[in-house]
Amino acid sequence: MPPSVAIIMRAKNEMPYVEQALEMLQQQTLRTFDLFAVDSGSTDGSFQALEKSQCSLQQIPPEEYVPGRVLNRAIEKTGHDLIVLLNADAVPQHKDWLEKLIAPILGNEAEVTFSKQVARPDAKFIVRYDYDRAYRKENLNPGFFSAVACAFTRSLWESHPFPEPGYAEDARWAAALIQQGIRIRLQEDSVVEHSHNYSLTGLYQKRYRQALVSCQFPNAGKQALRCLQEIIRDLAYTVFRFRPLTIPYNLIYRLTIHRADYRGQKDAHES
Repeated sequence: MPPSVAIIMRAKNEMPYVEQALEMLQQQTLRTFDLFAVDSGSTDGSFQALEKSQCSLQQIPPEEYVPGRVLNRAIEKTGHDLIVLLNADAVPQHKDWLEKLIAPILGNEAEVTFSKQVARPDAKFIVRYDYDRAYRKENLNPGFFSAVACAFTRSLWESHPFPEPGYAEDARWAAALIQQGIRIRLQEDSVVEHSHNYSLTGLYQKRYRQALVSCQFPNAGKQALRCLQEIIRDLAYTVFRFRPLTIPYNLIYRLTIHRADYRGQKDAHES
């Protein structure tokens, strides 16, 4: 009997990607899924695109959007055995994306899976490089996980709901699962296109919020060493790819990340 799958999609101003994601969902080889969407105040046509898809759609005020809480409430409304999260701006790249994403769970090889993400064609050079590195199994950092496109069983969620206060709910959730021996697996053959060209301010804010809940002890010396190592690595890759004009931005980008990481860890430790 085919598995019962609920796909939960969160959206706010995701055009044109939400239309592309919905189109790819219609082409999936696995058809036994129901789509549930939560829109938190779109003004660019995303809500109307979701309406046309005839999914189960809920709209909430932007100020009520707390990631973990929204996910938990959305999952509560489903009765499906398998839960799949797919951000509205994450576009599946193949017709068997869903089938490959849930295969390890059905085969009892993992309790949680997540898709490989590839950067969009318009992604900045350094952003594309980070995505290329991050989503390779040989490069995976311990505990790395993304809820942009992922799957897990309902029973797992019932015993481990998403943490509701604050941000980085997916990282905190995964960290708690790993501590209890839950198997989390990157599915490299289940691919979505997803990336952001954040402003430097936006990048700092995102990394700072993540660092606040990372539970890592701040160490200025180690942070500076990691930053230097990554700058050297970035420089070597940039020269290898003959992209010298990107070097100034690459440097500022990497410094911004490490400054935000250290400040977030320090503020969390002092609070």
